Amino acid sequence: MFKRSLLLLILSTLIIYSSANASRLTQVVKGRVVDQQTKVGLIGANVVIYGTSMGAATDMDGYFRILKVPVGRHSIKVMYMGYKSRIIPEILVGSAKEIVLMIELEEDILEGQEIVVTPKIEKDKPLNAMTTVSARSFSVEETQRYAGGFDDPARLASSFAGVTYGNAQDNAIIIRGNAPKGLLWRLEGIEIPNPNHFPDGNVIGGGVFTTFSNQVLANSDFLTGAFPAEYGNALSGVFDMKLRNGNSDVREWTFQAGAMGIDFSAEGPFAKNSNASYLMNYRYSTIGLLTDLKIIDTDQKLKYQDLSFKLNFPTNNAGTFSLWGIGSIDQANEIEETDSTKWEHDWDRLKYESEFRVGAFGLNHRYILGNSTFINSTIAATAEDINNDLDRLDDNSILRKNEFIDSFNGRTTVTSILNHKFSSCLSNTTGIVWNYLFYDMKLQATIDDDPETFQTFVDENGNSQLLQAFTQAQFNITNDLKLNAGVHAEYFLLNKNYSIEPRVGINWNIHPHHIISFGYGRHSQLENIRYYLAQRETDSRVEIPNKNLNFTHADHFVLGYDFKITKHTRLKMEPYYQYLYDVPVRRNDQFSFINLKDERYFNEPLVNEGTGKNIGIDLTLERFLNNNYYYLITASIFDSKYTGGDGVERNTRYNRNYVFNGLFGKEFNVKTNNVVGINGRFTYMGGERISPVLRDVSLSERRVIYDESRAFAESLNESKYLDITVTYRINHQSVAHIFALQVKNVLGSPNDYGYVYDFKDRDLKRDKMVIVLPSISYKIEF
Repeated sequence: MFKRSLLLLILSTLIIYSSANASRLTQVVKGRVVDQQTKVGLIGANVVIYGTSMGAATDMDGYFRILKVPVGRHSIKVMYMGYKSRIIPEILVGSAKEIVLMIELEEDILEGQEIVVTPKIEKDKPLNAMTTVSARSFSVEETQRYAGGFDDPARLASSFAGVTYGNAQDNAIIIRGNAPKGLLWRLEGIEIPNPNHFPDGNVIGGGVFTTFSNQVLANSDFLTGAFPAEYGNALSGVFDMKLRNGNSDVREWTFQAGAMGIDFSAEGPFAKNSNASYLMNYRYSTIGLLTDLKIIDTDQKLKYQDLSFKLNFPTNNAGTFSLWGIGSIDQANEIEETDSTKWEHDWDRLKYESEFRVGAFGLNHRYILGNSTFINSTIAATAEDINNDLDRLDDNSILRKNEFIDSFNGRTTVTSILNHKFSSCLSNTTGIVWNYLFYDMKLQATIDDDPETFQTFVDENGNSQLLQAFTQAQFNITNDLKLNAGVHAEYFLLNKNYSIEPRVGINWNIHPHHIISFGYGRHSQLENIRYYLAQRETDSRVEIPNKNLNFTHADHFVLGYDFKITKHTRLKMEPYYQYLYDVPVRRNDQFSFINLKDERYFNEPLVNEGTGKNIGIDLTLERFLNNNYYYLITASIFDSKYTGGDGVERNTRYNRNYVFNGLFGKEFNVKTNNVVGINGRFTYMGGERISPVLRDVSLSERRVIYDESRAFAESLNESKYLDITVTYRINHQSVAHIFALQVKNVLGSPNDYGYVYDFKDRDLKRDKMVIVLPSISYKIEF
């Protein structure tokens, strides 16, 4: 009753507070219209607020500015002679911040006949024009609106077809049955380390949530297969993240406080009448702050913080320079339970102190050469520093070393990309990437928690290089038929292995409402550098058995059919087949890197003789936000198999077989300027695979031992999650308040992790945990 009364009091207060502002508020909508291929500003393009007489024409550099646009949802229509018209749908215009848009138009192919162009709503069309299949863009606003998104692009991606994830606590992205480590993270065109807080904590490639704040992100791309030639060192997919530029006209601030963290962001011009701008965001964990203030008294301490920024400097004659960066610091520690009579599970015996530091920093330069060519160059440095000291009480209650990591690795990257548009029918992008890798790492651990086996797995420092080059071309054969083709090449100097990878994609508009597409790509990926440097001690010397491991390869084949049912609704189907080869395996054994999850300490000899295959179909039925509601229904049915060093085909660890998502959202306009949003998401997916348990052996050794001869023969229970998000935006003159309630796993469905040994009952039990993640937040924009 108390909770209900408190909720009613809060809602009543908000309604009373919002009623004081009944006059219609307005805002500025501005931005730039550019050619999709050359990024040159288009002079005289017409930009209008769809369905109104409000609009503006772009100036000589392609910039436009529309004043006094009423707050609320608006679609933007852009038209320019010789280019395909475009509609950007349902932009949320608020009272506190100006709306800044970067709009790219595609040139028409004129064939002599009269052409009637109907503007297209392509809300999910990827930003990268070279993509033809298995790709979509997403907006920052969607990370805030979609239930279960928690303002996090990685959690948003789990709503898309072909994507599963570990559990409600983990941020690992599993694409079409591939291990999370197969995903490439890029920021501003540069490969970056895993950008999750507490990276690789439970799953290699996962974490708690990403370090990206939606305060600084621009619209970005997410690709799930057969990606274009510019993307290298990836097997399963690509997260291609972009940072937006700060407002170059006015200074704006945002403050947000919630269960996930306390944020502060600022943006604006460096000086009056200057086009140079700054944008930054800092976040500190709420739990960490409450622990520091002694409000929360706990033996487990969890802290995290991150910083993101972008400084943009346009010049008149020397191009545009931008300085950007992202970084995070995470800390976690817990003490052991010294009284063995209180032990319930093995983790009660552990004491650990962990610290993670991840960062990326870059300087970008874009220079336009004439009206048809631009060159984009970047120099960047990325690094990952992990320190983990884990001790375990032995059977005599003596604290013994169990794991130790002191690992620093990073890279300096220099890249230069030349884009040239030969005509409206042909364009080319060619680039080179030089990566200087450096590392200093020491990894030590026991085998099966036996303190007598504590040993060194890696103890190396040094450097190497990874060279990459690519070229790709787009052929607009007609207005309805497009061909993208290219090749990517990689060379790893540590062991002198190389990979040459052809890519091709075809997109055919067979009818104004029907599109057929096909994509093929050969892709490859290096393993983490620690596996190449793993050492084994023999009687006479220390060996490094896996230094010469080759790239893991995958061939992706994807068909696509896109049916635009109405202006705002579409159905998309993508059957696919992936063949993986040169996968590291142990000879005469079931082990394969296809199933890698948390195996960090590994020094056994490997060979590139494993294979795998993923086959399935992804379905998407989507209604884009219009008339204040939307829905997204996705279904993926797939089968993921692998063959290890013993030549036996088995299910992979990540072969869940099916996943279904249903999202729905509705917005209500309140008191003229205010908006209430209600969003829900339901997920139903098969269970992750595990190996059967050897019960008698496990009971005798008081730990869980699996029968690896029947690897992944069993499946955990299926997962069912319901997430909700409720938001309330109050718009005032030059200020906006946003209240949000986000709850993940409202129904309290248990997460199934397999088995644990219960010390009290001296028995094996299913390791199930109910994780409900609620978050109440308040944001003010001014």
